[in-house]
Amino acid sequence: MASDIHIVGEIAITGAKKGSSMSGQASSAERGEIQGAKYDFTATYNRRWPHAYFRALLALDYMLPDRAKPIFERIFADYRRVRNKTRLKIIDVGCSYGVNAALLRTDLDLDDLHAAYLGPSGLLSSRQAIEHRAFFRNQGLRDDIQFVGVDPSFRAVRYALDLGLIEAGVTTDLETRDLTVKERSALADADILISTGCVGYATEATFARVYEASATSRPWVVAFASHRFGYDDIAAALRAFSLETRLVEQFRQRQCRFSPTERQAILKAMAKLGIEDRLERTTGYIYASCYISAPPGEARTSARLASEGLVLDESSSARKCR
Repeated sequence: MASDIHIVGEIAITGAKKGSSMSGQASSAERGEIQGAKYDFTATYNRRWPHAYFRALLALDYMLPDRAKPIFERIFADYRRVRNKTRLKIIDVGCSYGVNAALLRTDLDLDDLHAAYLGPSGLLSSRQAIEHRAFFRNQGLRDDIQFVGVDPSFRAVRYALDLGLIEAGVTTDLETRDLTVKERSALADADILISTGCVGYATEATFARVYEASATSRPWVVAFASHRFGYDDIAAALRAFSLETRLVEQFRQRQCRFSPTERQAILKAMAKLGIEDRLERTTGYIYASCYISAPPGEARTSARLASEGLVLDESSSARKCR
């Protein structure tokens, strides 16, 4: 059985046994079964331009980066206080076209991006790099947050780089290959690793390689993991770097709607794994849980401070306190 310790508003991940049905941890074979049932973004994910990708997101009401934005913003603020820093270096694992960077370095939300890319008169509806760069430059990109993107989809990463959304990109498939010296240098001295949608595609292998490259600065890790996939293996990999991982239950967020073809197969796979699926069964949406990993002493503080500044509405959406 898992040895989770329940504390106020969060759960410390202290040593769930691998493969435990209590933890809902998917083996590599089971992850493959779930991935096989998922909607496949492959056809839209690595093109030169992101329009098809945003159409696919909109079709599934994919909202997780938007829901995660106020949570990330609060955690960034708390990190600055805890570490006495102003400028932050953020590693976005599974960065795609730089969506998280675009949201977190501007006042834009996903609706704004959908309108800009997909609207008939949207400012990003053309395929002109100069216009895309001007759009984000005119948003007043924050310079106190530097992003480095990690994603094997090299065209998507190149787009984010060309627009200035990220400062550097790592496109090696870290599931199967080690980082190069240049890539390790790009990841060094990170403050926080984030992820909103890649857990399940990226496993503990990717997270361990990324963290090892930046371990000397002891970065925090803030990751949203879809309920279809467990987080135990990634938490165990981070524990090897002496990080404590906490599941912050009130930060659970809607990720996206089921596609017409995936719902039955995914619910069946979740039931087989013993993963709680009440929200998925009753709402028609897939949900993701938020995990915060940090050095001992900072882990509890980071989870507690972050949750104090946010409230949740009835649909589990995070919003800033007014």
